[in-house]
Amino acid sequence: MKKSKYMQNNAINVFFWATLGGAFIAMLCILALYFFDSRFFDGQLAVFSDFVEIMNVSIEDSPYLLEGSSYPPFAIIILYPFALICKNVFSSLAGQTLSVNELTLKLLDTYQFWISICLFFIICTTIIICLVSKKYELRGSNLFKVSSIIVLSAPFIYTVARGNSILIALIFVMLFLLFKDNKKPILRELSYVCLAISGCLKIYPLFFGVFLLKDKKVLASLRVAAYFFIIFFASFFFFAGDLNDWTEFTENLGGFMSNETRLTGFNNLSISALIFKVIHVFAPNLTAESTVFSVLNIIIIALIFLLSTVAAVATKNDFSRLLICSAIVVLIPSISYFYVIIFTLLPFLELLIKGNKEKKYYYSFLFLYISLFVIPIFFIPHSIIIIALLIFEVLKVLKNEVFIKGKNTAKL
Repeated sequence: MKKSKYMQNNAINVFFWATLGGAFIAMLCILALYFFDSRFFDGQLAVFSDFVEIMNVSIEDSPYLLEGSSYPPFAIIILYPFALICKNVFSSLAGQTLSVNELTLKLLDTYQFWISICLFFIICTTIIICLVSKKYELRGSNLFKVSSIIVLSAPFIYTVARGNSILIALIFVMLFLLFKDNKKPILRELSYVCLAISGCLKIYPLFFGVFLLKDKKVLASLRVAAYFFIIFFASFFFFAGDLNDWTEFTENLGGFMSNETRLTGFNNLSISALIFKVIHVFAPNLTAESTVFSVLNIIIIALIFLLSTVAAVATKNDFSRLLICSAIVVLIPSISYFYVIIFTLLPFLELLIKGNKEKKYYYSFLFLYISLFVIPIFFIPHSIIIIALLIFEVLKVLKNEVFIKGKNTAKL
């Protein structure tokens, strides 16, 4: 027991000092770049742009028809209270034609914006740390160190820099994982609602429903699906367009997901983006709408999704299941930016706090979380690491827990 506790403390210390050092060096690099060439920040006006864009469209009668938004309706609604703080500022700028970055730059000069953004991240960060503390029973210095690792990790810092609401989706998944097996029926049911809400914010977290399927809770899974559809479509009635906004939303989302520039970008972590880049090297004239890319992409994505689902349901190891789920959330969407890596905190914390037998994962996770590696905005290595972790874990589960189990059953 003492040895296990020592190993846990040692692992926490390694990651604490690594993330702290990485964040400090990254800060020095950014200051140096700004000092020697202030033009470095000319292209960095996207800071807080996600938060500003969602707040801006949330106070419109129809964010899809008037603003061409591709955000799910519930993601817009959930930031509406924060938008109310800046409502007068948005109204004063309504007559101007501004890009998102230009609008963000103007809001940075207002105290209302800083109240709004600080409230948002203080609330989200506090809830995340409280949930981690409750789930893993962390107290004292270990809680401080783990909290610091989370807050100073590259995905968290990047999420803060963009002002992305994915933190809320993570919170609802954590609530689901914490209460899905609770003895009280009402808390279990609320956990299903939490998973549905997370899906309404970013649809791919619904994959965490494999935690229900592995326990053969089919009815619970169906209720999650029902809650999802009810919440998702009911959200459209918050806006003046009602369900008429659905058509505009799907068109806007389709345009966003198939954007060729986003697929070729080095900041896109998705499997689709990686496939398109590889194809683009050998066939530069091939477009994202081409049959070759579409068919190849669908086949690979479908195969990965199917095998991952089988492995996630079959495994008895929570770390394996969490790793597969978080990898799917990161890799399957065709447009996947760095802040989505924040979902890998779930398997990382499981590995860090509950045990460190899987030492082979340490350096991979370390690379994903060190802030220094975010500065180049070149995330192909991160994507490859997550793909490698997913493939390794899926193959390990299929080999050791699916096929071997099947052979043993056959012998019986």
